[in-house]
Amino acid sequence: MPDAPVLSLCLATYNRARYLDRYLTHHLGLLDASGLDYELVVSDNCSTDETPQILARYAAQHSRMRVSRRPRNLGPYPNILTTLHQARGEVVVSIADDDMAIPDQLIAYVRRMIDDPALVMIQSPWLLTDETKGGAIVGKFYDFEGEMRFTSGQYGNCLAFVIQNHVFPECWLIRRAALQAIAGPMPRFTYGFFDMLAHALGAGDVLFSPEPHIAATAISEGGHVGNHEAMESWDIYRGGLEVMASYAQQFNPGDLPDASQVGNAILLFVCERMAVAARLQAHSRRWANTYELLRRLHAYQFRPLIDVDHDDVARLAAIETAFLECSQLGATQIVVGENIPEHIMELMTPIDGVRFIRADAVSPDDARRAYCQVGEVVDASMRPQDFGCDVVVVMGRFPIFPSVAA
Repeated sequence: MPDAPVLSLCLATYNRARYLDRYLTHHLGLLDASGLDYELVVSDNCSTDETPQILARYAAQHSRMRVSRRPRNLGPYPNILTTLHQARGEVVVSIADDDMAIPDQLIAYVRRMIDDPALVMIQSPWLLTDETKGGAIVGKFYDFEGEMRFTSGQYGNCLAFVIQNHVFPECWLIRRAALQAIAGPMPRFTYGFFDMLAHALGAGDVLFSPEPHIAATAISEGGHVGNHEAMESWDIYRGGLEVMASYAQQFNPGDLPDASQVGNAILLFVCERMAVAARLQAHSRRWANTYELLRRLHAYQFRPLIDVDHDDVARLAAIETAFLECSQLGATQIVVGENIPEHIMELMTPIDGVRFIRADAVSPDDARRAYCQVGEVVDASMRPQDFGCDVVVVMGRFPIFPSVAA
């Protein structure tokens, strides 16, 4: 495009009005100061808060800002894809609405891609920030020493680098001429960013640099999509690595060891991500989920530290499951026995539509009640429509893990 800008910064947003002033002020200011010819491409995913008004106000003052609004919300990744397809710049970068570009590094990467036509993608780790602590930097997501460049088709070498350094190829710049060859709808059974990396290697050279160009919100006051993915997406991480391994076996025969060694390396990568997921699940007080992950890891004799004793996880998972079972059997009040103390109840996640009470708080007007305690349930206030749940029986489904010595 003869009138195409050098850089397209893409923003996919939905109901994030509280972040937009910070985001737009920061990025418009840094790009104006850089002297680059740029555009800011925004797609509003049918927001219901003040997002449209804020975007309209900024767009009226900044001619380089182009805003569109989707007629209905199809989820975050289709919205990101929309911005990428609307981009006209020679280099395209997508930065989430609660994240911030690191100005000097972003501009340096853009200029590097302009000066090096063989590069179709630059990847870098990202800084982790804590919104609850004023945006303080709390870490860096993966790290490695020095730059690594992979020429077109080097799938095997790139896969080895990704596994060795636990790379997650989520923060990138892409050459727009290669964009359609790289980015598409998110696949169902593989992690889409691994797919994008594999496709980029089919289109040209990929550079990994250890210097971050984004400071990303890792801990937020309202939850974060990335945290949910880390808790649940380990199986599609496996799928993405398997796709890269398949490409390497097809196009780089002999570059990888035998399939069993590759499988073991991928398994170790996935187990470590499952351990992260187990820790996040425990922090979220989802005890049955945590136990399930620990059980799966135990199959490989992998016993990660998750800040909670594994035996305690088993006990808490049994209590949580007993409560969930009561709710699924129709109880709207769960009478909790005195042998389940308050400090344990404080570790339980509330269940929608269910009220937890003690025996002295029952009322004749209560709907169907479940009586849940450790041991056989016998209570004079039980009615014919009520039922009991013995946590000891449920604990049989959550056996304690063997000791490390065993």
